[in-house]
Amino acid sequence: MADTTTTMTPALMDDSPAEIVGQSDRFAHLDLEDDLTGKGAGWCSLQAVDDRDRVTLFNAVTTPLKLADQINKQLKIRHIYVEVIQVVSDESGELVNAPRVVLIDDKGVGYQSVSTGIYNATKRLIGLFGDPADWAQPHTVEVQNVSLPGGRHTLTLRVIS
Repeated sequence: MADTTTTMTPALMDDSPAEIVGQSDRFAHLDLEDDLTGKGAGWCSLQAVDDRDRVTLFNAVTTPLKLADQINKQLKIRHIYVEVIQVVSDESGELVNAPRVVLIDDKGVGYQSVSTGIYNATKRLIGLFGDPADWAQPHTVEVQNVSLPGGRHTLTLRVIS
């Protein structure tokens, strides 16, 4: 039950997120700037305006738990953080851009995944329910493992009513 992220190894990089600019890799179609905000190389629904929010965001993004360890579990999502990172493709050995998503629950705990499945589920969640900063309450999601062609797997989310 490996997530598609198991075929990639994170690369050493500086602290700033990578930008997607005309890459020919398999993640080139992901354009966080256009898809989510139209500016910058990342997006976060938590606008950290005070030290309490800054601490929550820093800890959730810097020391998140693995989302892959939460399969079939429900999380109450309050905020979402998305950035572009570079990973080493096991197939080509080259650096490629990939979406890193951190789901932040109602207690401030972060859950990280470098997965196009989670990125696409996050885009749908934002598209249907709006900016998490505007949600009246957290949305409960269940993390699911989905089979793909070729014996591969990816993660996705299912919204619980």
